Order: sequence, then C-alpha cells, then structure tokens
Amino acid sequence: MTAGTSLSSSLEDYLEAIYLQGLAGVPVRPKELITRLGVTGPSVTEALHVLTEKKLINYIPYGPITLTSNGETAAREIYHRHETLKRFFIEILGVEEELAEESACKLEHSTSTNLIRRLVLYTRFAREDLGSGQLGVAERFQQYLQQQKRCAPPEKGPAS
Repeated sequence: MTAGTSLSSSLEDYLEAIYLQGLAGVPVRPKELITRLGVTGPSVTEALHVLTEKKLINYIPYGPITLTSNGETAAREIYHRHETLKRFFIEILGVEEELAEESACKLEHSTSTNLIRRLVLYTRFAREDLGSGQLGVAERFQQYLQQQKRCAPPEKGPAS
C-alpha cells in the first residue's frame, strides 16, 4: 500500500469485496456489499465515501462502484495476502478450509509484505519437496500432527 492510503481492516475488506465482485463480472453496488460483508447500508455509504476520498474507487450514488488504478493495486495486494495465508494454512499446516478462510481474513490486515513473501517461498519449497518423490516437509509435518493427535490426552467434555 502506498503512503497516504493507509486503510483500516474494515476498509480493506470493502476493497477486497469490490475487487472480487468485479472479478465475478457482476456490477458492484452497495446492495452487494451489504450482503457480502454483512454490514448496514449506512456503513457501506460511509466506507464508499472514504474510499472515494482516498481515490481508490469511483462511486456515485445509484451507480456501479469501480476500482481506480490505485484501488485495484491495493485490492490485489490485500487479496494476495489473504490467499497466501489461506493456502499456507491448508497446504502446509493442514488446517480445514473454513478455519483457514476465517483466520486468513483476520490476519491479512496485519501481515507484512516480507512475511507474505516468505510464506509464498516456503509453500513453493514444500510443493517442490513433495514433487521430489520423497517424503517432503509438508508430508512429514502432517504425519507429526497425526502422531500428536494420537498421543494427546482426551479433551475434557462438559462437567457431569
């Protein structure tokens, strides 16, 4: 993100939603953002005005919302962080998709570009390791997780 366009987590969510809705080929309107993000109409209106002021979107009431060039760059970066985290959680850590999605949504806003770059490289390394025909680092980790589950004490249930 460029200097001067620092965004809150909420505003990043709006940019990402506009980007993804646009990729789907659907005209982006406030109504779609309300549904997608589970927010109120006034919240959407306020966010759209802030994003317009920051020159990240083009928005006029009752018209479609589009990303500016800077907005698209920022949205792609946000989406890249999200997808990198999600893939890492699923492919390397073996986390279920729903939990990976939820966690990626939370962490994408505070994860540095340098950390994302390293996660991409590590994931690529683990995939190449898997393709070598030998037991790779990701597979060894999955085996380790299974072993830990077998050795872990049973979880305590509700008190009787």
